[in-house]
Amino acid sequence: MKRSEWTDDQIEELLGQMPRITDNRDPREIYHNISLKLNKRKQRMWVMPSVATAGAFILFFILVPNLFDWNGGKENSMELANNSSTASEMAIEKRSFDEAEHQNTSLIDERQPSTKMAEIDKNQKMGITSIENVDQSTAVYEEDLAGNEVLTYAIPDDTVQFIVPVSIIVPKEDNKTKFDLFKENMESLREQEWGLNDYFPLKANLDFEEENKILTVDVQADHPYSISSNSEWLLNQVLNYTMSTLDIKKVRLTTDGNNGIDFSHMGQINEFVYSDQPGDDAYYFYFPNKSESKPFIVPFKFSDKQSTIAEAFAVMRNSQKGERLVASIPSTIQFDIEDNPDENKLVIRFANDTILNNDESTLHTLEAILLTAKEFNYDVVKLENVNIDRIGRFDLTHEIKVPVAPNKREYTH
Repeated sequence: MKRSEWTDDQIEELLGQMPRITDNRDPREIYHNISLKLNKRKQRMWVMPSVATAGAFILFFILVPNLFDWNGGKENSMELANNSSTASEMAIEKRSFDEAEHQNTSLIDERQPSTKMAEIDKNQKMGITSIENVDQSTAVYEEDLAGNEVLTYAIPDDTVQFIVPVSIIVPKEDNKTKFDLFKENMESLREQEWGLNDYFPLKANLDFEEENKILTVDVQADHPYSISSNSEWLLNQVLNYTMSTLDIKKVRLTTDGNNGIDFSHMGQINEFVYSDQPGDDAYYFYFPNKSESKPFIVPFKFSDKQSTIAEAFAVMRNSQKGERLVASIPSTIQFDIEDNPDENKLVIRFANDTILNNDESTLHTLEAILLTAKEFNYDVVKLENVNIDRIGRFDLTHEIKVPVAPNKREYTH
C-alpha cells in the first residue's frame, strides 16, 4: 500500500479552511445527540460478522510496518474526520430547524394582515351599531325604575345662570320615604365632577310633614342665601323645582326656629308656594365640557305667559344664554304637530324631506322633544312619516312614553 503523502499540518490546514459552523443549541442537547451517534457507531462495530473481523486482523498484520510511521497522524485524521462529520450533521440539523422556523414565521406574517383586517372590520361594525348596543339616552324612563327610586336635584350651572336638573337612581328602602332618600343622598352629589356648581347639601335643616306636604327649611342667621339677588333667586328656583319632584305643596321658611328668612333684596319671606305652571319651559342642550357628546338637557323658561308647545318647539331651534344653552332642534328636522289633549297624546308628523338618523345627536333631539312634551302634560308621543324604525332605545313604530325625569347620571353613595 502506498504511503500517504499528507502531513498532519496539511490536514489541519485543510480542515481549517472549512466554513465555520456555529450552533446556538444548549450544550447538553448537543452532547446528548453526539453520544447517541457514538453509541450507535460502537454498536455497529461490535455486531460486525466474524468474517469481516478476521479480514480486519489480516489487514492489521499487513499494515503493521506502516503504523509505526504515520499511525499518530492517521488517528488524528480519523478523529478530525469524525468530528467534522458530526459537526456537519449538526449543521444540517440546525439548518433544517432554522428553515422550519422561518417557514412558520412566514406563515404567521402572512396571516397577520388578514387578522388585522378582520379586527378593523369588527371594530367598524361595532362603531356602526354602537348606538343600538349601548344606551346613549340621557333621561330616566319607566323601565329604569324596577325596585328603584329616582331623585332629581336642581343644581346651578357652573356660572350660576340657570338650573340643571340632575337625576340619580337609588334602591328603594321600606323604612325610608322618598324625601328621606332625597335628604340622605344630597350630601354625596358630585356636582363639580359633572361640571356644575357645588350647591348641595343645602345649608339648612330640612323637615318634611308627609301628611300635609309641607317642607320646613330652617337656616342659621349667617346663612349664605341673601348675599346677592342671584343667590336669592337660585334658592327660590331650587326649592320650586324640589317641590315639583317631591310633591310638596308649600315650603315654610324659618331662621333658628323663628318664622321667616330675611333676604337682603326680597326682605323677609315666610313661605314659598309652588307656582310653576305647565308650559313654562322648553328644553335645550348644555355641554359643561364642550368636548363631550352627551349633553345635559336643560329646561329654560322662555316666556312669562302661558305658551303653546308649538311655540316651545319654535324657540328650541335657537340657542339661549349667550349660546350656553344650545338649540336642541336643528333646522334639518322639520315637522308639524297634532294635539290630542283628551288622550294626553302628541302626534309629530315629519316633513317628507326630513331624514332622521339612528345616531346620538338625533337621539338627544328626540329626548328634548319628549321632555318638552312632558312639560306640557303629554304622556305619550307618536312619530309619523319617519324614514327609520328605531332611534337608540326608541321603537318609532309605537307610541313613546315621555321620560320620568331628565339627566340621569351615574352615582355611587
